[in-house]
Amino acid sequence: PKVAARVRKEFPGGMPAYGADALRFTMASYASLGRSINFDTQRCEGYRNFCNKLWNATRFVLMNCEGQDCGFAAGAEVERSMADRWIVGELQRVEAAVAQGFADYRLDNVANAAYAFVWDEYCDWYLEIAKAQIASGTPAQQRASRQTLIRVLETVLRLLHPLTPFITAELWERVAPVAERKAGHASGIVAAPYPVARPDRIDPQADAWVAQLKAVVGACRNLRSEMSLSPAERVPLLVDGDATFFDAAAPLLKALAKLSDVKRLPDEAAFTAATGNAPVAVQGAARLALEVQIDVAAELVRLAKEIDRLRGEITKARAKLDNQGFVARAPAAVVDQERQRLDDFSQTIRRLEDQAARLAPSI
Repeated sequence: PKVAARVRKEFPGGMPAYGADALRFTMASYASLGRSINFDTQRCEGYRNFCNKLWNATRFVLMNCEGQDCGFAAGAEVERSMADRWIVGELQRVEAAVAQGFADYRLDNVANAAYAFVWDEYCDWYLEIAKAQIASGTPAQQRASRQTLIRVLETVLRLLHPLTPFITAELWERVAPVAERKAGHASGIVAAPYPVARPDRIDPQADAWVAQLKAVVGACRNLRSEMSLSPAERVPLLVDGDATFFDAAAPLLKALAKLSDVKRLPDEAAFTAATGNAPVAVQGAARLALEVQIDVAAELVRLAKEIDRLRGEITKARAKLDNQGFVARAPAAVVDQERQRLDDFSQTIRRLEDQAARLAPSI
């Protein structure tokens, strides 16, 4: 009765509907938390968003693969990129993690592993990489990208089927024929074999290559943020680094980091001369800078205003943390969040002050 009264008070108009698949995924993710669970509708909403993400990813893949040459014909030339090999290796890892989760009766581990792979690796990274490979690759590379897109997606649908049976059954009917995996399974996805990991398909070289790609893209995005560039503004990237990697990765870097060009300079002296006062990011053995013409005086004014604003935020955060009443009464998570904000503000100020110090001598 107490639970019912609390639920009626929280949802006077009834609980919102998120769909059977989202509810199943939510309950799977709660599986090992204990016998008494406070159901969180926001978490259910998040898994509904996951189902929407899967649906939209499938639409994108079918748009690029249905009726196209995916390299399944006998004798078709297929040239797999590092990214193609990387996502196949990641798929083997998630298949192994899911199998272990089922063996341990840990449905929460199954749900979390599948969610992280689909959302973070396949949708957020590989779909964007494949889009660039299909746009700029050779016919053999385009076939490889399409084949990897559709085959990984078809496997993911079978992997997710125990958790989200309705959406995966519907999507599989469209995806499996394009992936040439429907033959012999007229009863649908329920009769198709469950995915089994093949560790021999994990490629450490491809893993390292994509890790470097992600790191460089992250550094470029940080530089864009530091220089307050709009997302629509494409600028060249200046590079002093590994020629083999940057020459191969240039098309992907242009697409993922919104660059107009990737200019590799011959040595450190040429890089220093070309970058001038622009912020420089160090990524491994490589140095990176965006080629942007800066109004130094205006940029120094902007930096000073931003530093003053952040100092104000630091003062507020410190006042909260110095208040023993706040620290004692507030939930630990809130206090930790305030400490993290203080640390983030301090790090940002240091970066901005370094940037201002580099610019000041040029006035």
